[in-house]
Amino acid sequence: MIEPMQSISRRSFIGQAALGLPAFSFVPSLVAKDKNDPNRFQIGIQEYTFHRWIPNKLDHLDYPALAKKKLGITHIEYWNRPFGGKHTDKKYVGELVKRTTGEGMKNVLILVDAKNQLDSKDAKARARAVEEHKGWVDCAAQLDCKAIRVNCRSGGNRDENLDNAAKGLGALCDYARGTGVKIVIEPHGGNSQDPDWLLAAMKKINKPNAGLLPDFNNFGRYNRYDGVTKSLPFAPAVCAKALKFDANGNEVNTDYYKMIKIIYESSYAGVISIEFEGRGVDPIEGSLKTKALIEKALKAAAA
Repeated sequence: MIEPMQSISRRSFIGQAALGLPAFSFVPSLVAKDKNDPNRFQIGIQEYTFHRWIPNKLDHLDYPALAKKKLGITHIEYWNRPFGGKHTDKKYVGELVKRTTGEGMKNVLILVDAKNQLDSKDAKARARAVEEHKGWVDCAAQLDCKAIRVNCRSGGNRDENLDNAAKGLGALCDYARGTGVKIVIEPHGGNSQDPDWLLAAMKKINKPNAGLLPDFNNFGRYNRYDGVTKSLPFAPAVCAKALKFDANGNEVNTDYYKMIKIIYESSYAGVISIEFEGRGVDPIEGSLKTKALIEKALKAAAA
């Protein structure tokens, strides 16, 4: 199956920038005690939804307020690029803290599209990647985020790639130990689109603060429903990717009713975050359509 153009577009963006169930100790931190608990799920928003608006139409510091005012969403996910390198500026990040937690909002995670790859074949490149990501761990900790969402997209030989991912991710997990920040692999190219490779990576890394980020639309040629099912036990959040809607308000690439039912029947509890990547549609409109669909699907799953 050919990957959707919108998913490729972000990967291409990253690439251009770069040119300059296992038996081990992981225990999911979000476990639903009651499937029908009205507080079990929260709807969040990923900043990448507004990537065409930033910075000309939307300032990074104003993004949380827009989410609350225009979407009625208070669970906020960030993208690293709009920080403009200020993620290590405690005062700047502190301003985001004031604009979110001070307003009763919750910061969830940071999507980190870094120059260097944590699963690189080259040991020096992996070391650079670990150093590059440390600042994002610190930023996430200051924001009280649950995780940073990282790429392992170097590809190549499956087993060699697993070893390299374990070395890079393992080192970053060790750095993040005690911060409350998980290091979460996004299915986003290379072997990371294979759900079974992701499970093998969790077993190989074998760190309690390593995790996976289920994404509705990022498993490429692999079955997306199987991918989400297998990733959920390791998820601090879920990415509800949406690209296009039909006349009835249904997403044309993913059966949201089927996907949300999978989530509902699992032990997962927490944030289901909108990431709208549609073209030719206002991101506010696209986000509201995605939000409405999630709400309808959750209601149907509970029926």
